[in-house]
Amino acid sequence: MTQPRKSRPQPAAGAEVGSLIGGAFGLVFLIINSASFSTLGRILVLVTGTAAFAVIVFFAIRSLSRMKRAEVSSAASVEFAESGESVESAEGQAESAGHTEPVQHAAVAESAQSAQGQVAAGSRRTVPFGRSYWIIVGIEALALFGGTRLLSGLGHPELGVAWVAFVVGTHFYALGHVFKLDRFHILATVVTLCGIAGFIAFFASVPAFIPVFSGIISGFVLLAFGLWALVTVDGERA
Repeated sequence: MTQPRKSRPQPAAGAEVGSLIGGAFGLVFLIINSASFSTLGRILVLVTGTAAFAVIVFFAIRSLSRMKRAEVSSAASVEFAESGESVESAEGQAESAGHTEPVQHAAVAESAQSAQGQVAAGSRRTVPFGRSYWIIVGIEALALFGGTRLLSGLGHPELGVAWVAFVVGTHFYALGHVFKLDRFHILATVVTLCGIAGFIAFFASVPAFIPVFSGIISGFVLLAFGLWALVTVDGERA
């Protein structure tokens, strides 16, 4: 009897959308914080960032397309399994009359098991942007707006980017808990440290490094993690 195929490891739900969001924010970080760079320096930063974001978009679209095809295939498998149940019922009646066909029984059972596995996999790929996610994003938006306004009111608008990096970084700790993804804790730590480095640059009287530490490095980190997530997704589905 043919052995049922093992299902592939399922990537994190919502990885494509999350990578697009993170990559977009990373590119915005680069655009805003490279304004004070030399013309050549800014061109290098923006070309690199744009190329990285383009790769994220490519892998995200490709991954979403494959997921869509898999869902269509799962639906077809379920339909076949349902039709197989009627065949199995008919075979059961034939078996009671002394006409047994074990091979067909095995084929029907295998197809039903495969269809159930595909449906379960599809349910795990449901994008998990539920209430907890939006609560975290809402708190983040309030902290970003309130903190930058406060710093501007205190006469230190240059610290705005450091505050933004700090808040964006810490919110990934909460997202890591909600999504059960340890890699988010790594991202959270790196981006949060970039924000703290901006404040250190301010108190060390080198404010010119604030946009570099908190803006440029944070931007590239967000892009890099977006690429990491999607290349992994693409590899698992290849």
